[in-house]
Amino acid sequence: MWLWQDLDHFAFNVSERLSGSEDYRSDEQFSRVAEELALRAQTRLQKLRDRFPDLQAVASHLAAQPVRRGWFWEPWNAGVAAALVGDVSLARQRFAAVLDEEPIAPWMGDAQQTAREVVTMMHDRDAVSAWALSRIASCRQRLRLT
Repeated sequence: MWLWQDLDHFAFNVSERLSGSEDYRSDEQFSRVAEELALRAQTRLQKLRDRFPDLQAVASHLAAQPVRRGWFWEPWNAGVAAALVGDVSLARQRFAAVLDEEPIAPWMGDAQQTAREVVTMMHDRDAVSAWALSRIASCRQRLRLT
């Protein structure tokens, strides 16, 4: 989840299915399953931390994603990350894709307005950084993250 989205719920922007499901039969049976899942999650978390050690790695990952109509948040997040690392050309391109989407829900219109705001400041990396830090702090508070 990219906290600069400033959501009040968790979103899974980078995810993968690792295994199927397990039925609950008893506390004893399921406690072993839960413990195994927790250990696998811990391993996956470290792999994600290794994959995204810094903002440049995040920006590179997001830039490599194709722009697909209907996948609204992918170019939006790529635009933010590009603006944060100073890639104005890519940020402009990805935000253009965001603005090209039909805002079929109010949240889309709000996100498009935010994209317009970031576009106006993206030549000033300090302003973009301050904007992102403010949104991240707000999101952390909404999600009650430490």
